[in-house]
This record gives sequence, structure tokens and C-alpha cells, in this order.
Amino acid sequence: MKKIINDQVLYDSEKRVLSAQGERTVLSAPTARLLELFIENNYKQLNRELIIEEVWGRHGMIPSGHSLNKSVSMLRKAFTALGMDDLIVTIPREGFLFEAQIKNVSDEVLNCSMATLSTVNKTIKFARYRKSVLLFLFSFIIFVSVGVMLVAMLRDHDNVVHVIKSGACDIYTTDDNSTEKVSQFLNSPKWQDFNSICKGRNKVIVFYDDNSLSAGNKLKEYFFSVCKMDQKGMASECENYIY
Repeated sequence: MKKIINDQVLYDSEKRVLSAQGERTVLSAPTARLLELFIENNYKQLNRELIIEEVWGRHGMIPSGHSLNKSVSMLRKAFTALGMDDLIVTIPREGFLFEAQIKNVSDEVLNCSMATLSTVNKTIKFARYRKSVLLFLFSFIIFVSVGVMLVAMLRDHDNVVHVIKSGACDIYTTDDNSTEKVSQFLNSPKWQDFNSICKGRNKVIVFYDDNSLSAGNKLKEYFFSVCKMDQKGMASECENYIY
């Protein structure tokens, strides 16, 4: 099976290779299965547990949330190296969403003359530039909207409560988290590695866990987000971490 992704990158499932304009990346077997699952469910949100079962469980491998995060990271890096970003969207506490234009491609098209291929590449470069501008504008709007929503959420305390202020950090969590869970987070090695950021500019820390999402949840992982806070009280540039 050969697919063209966003008119730029060729994916050959038999060789597990992503390629574009002379650059190529060979994917590991699990990462290739993950990409094929994303392609089959393009523009559909996939639950983390479903992905783990389809990519690892069905192939006799032990399900692992860490393995999923690692494969997603490797896939993102592979696309970035070939000139494409933001194809994989993380849905906090739920899963992932793959968003791309997918086209089947025949060997006849791949074996076209170099002259024709050069013309096609120039056209793709122009389309990529125009698309990049539109994506930048769209991303900027989303970026501002998410910041406003996060600040509003924290101010309204909608299922989010303030836990403690540590240095320059205001730490929040969901109201269904127990004091014991919050204490475990604040004393975890992962947070101890990060809490030095609270000596700098104001930041918002949001801690939550996915252990109660479903009865059969195999992941049992905790997350926290680190967001910058500007002078107007706007949260932005949030980064998610697993510990």
C-alpha cells in the first residue's frame, strides 16, 4: 500500500518508509502500525486504550502507555523531518486525532519522468507555502482561544480547584482528586525535577490523572500541564508531561 500524505510525503507500508524529496525515514513495526491505524481512522478521535490494543495487544505484545507515547513522538519527529507538523493532535486524558489529506498512489505515478516530477515538486512547494500561511493564521486563532478558555476555566473553578502556590507557580487540580493524590504528585521525582521553574516567571500548573476514566483502563498514568502566565493573567504555551 502506498499513500500520499498532504501531497508531500509518500508512505510505503510494505517497506515501512516515509519519504519526501530525497529524504526518507524507516519506521519501526509498531510505529508503522500506529501510522496505518491513524490513516484508516483519519479525522477520527482514537482512545488510548484502543490504540494500544490494536498496535501492541493484537500482536502479542504487552500494552504500554509509555510505548504509545514514544511511538507518537517518533512519528511526529519523522513527519517534522520531512517538512510537516501538527498532523497528530493530542486529546488530553482521552487519546489522539490524526488530521491529513490521504491519497492512494499507483506505481505508474511514482515512475513518472524526472521532468514531470520536478514540475510537480514546484507546484507542491507553492501549495505548501500558501497552506503554511493559512495554517499559521488558524493556529494563532486556536492558540489565543485555548489560552482564553484555560484562564476562564481557572477563574470560574469549573471542576478545577486551586491547591497551593509554590514560588511563582499556582498549582491546580480537578476537584475529584484526593489530597493524597495531590500530595503524591507534589512529592514525585518528576515534579521535583520540574519545580525549579517556579523560581522564574509566573506559571500555572494543572495536575490530573486518567485512572478513573474506565473500569478496564490499563494505562494508570498521571499527567500535569505547565503553562506560562503573562502580565494580563493569560495562560499560554502549555506543555503536557506524564509522570
